[in-house]
Amino acid sequence: MKEKNLVLYSAAHPDLRLRAINKADIENLRVWKNRFKSTCFLNEDISPEQQENWYSSFGDRQDDFMFVVEQKIMEEWEGIGCMGFRKLQNEGCMDAYNMIRGTKIKPASFTMGDAFSLMLTYANTIEENLPIQSKCLQSNPALLWYQRNNFTIVRTSNNFYLMELSKESLKDSDLIIKNS
Repeated sequence: MKEKNLVLYSAAHPDLRLRAINKADIENLRVWKNRFKSTCFLNEDISPEQQENWYSSFGDRQDDFMFVVEQKIMEEWEGIGCMGFRKLQNEGCMDAYNMIRGTKIKPASFTMGDAFSLMLTYANTIEENLPIQSKCLQSNPALLWYQRNNFTIVRTSNNFYLMELSKESLKDSDLIIKNS
């Protein structure tokens, strides 16, 4: 398994960074996912063993990125949520997934929408010709959040909305990419 040693910073928000996950993050990701399972396609508790299996297969997928959203508190970075994206060859898109706000710490100079935009800007640098989409369960209260973050519904399925990002909203100048 290959680690993705990548950190995304925001020029506009010095207390925000997106750090590619590593093995030390998987229990926290599992706890967040289980806490908010009603908003996820897999809406059942995930065991530690299932999380380990997911992480092993995740590391083998070159076009799959998961980040811990971190906020700088004093001089320390603290995880407050997660989000990811992956290239779905069969659907011809970059797919944003697993946006979870685990905790909210005030004050912050940014919103989760700012973190989302930063990640999507990076996704667009990888495959700028592909649309950036996301699937949102019809029962997920985050639907309005997606719409406030420049996604529109392009198709309705029996239990989810397929949404697509207006790429004009991306701020390339805000993105700083570093390898850790």
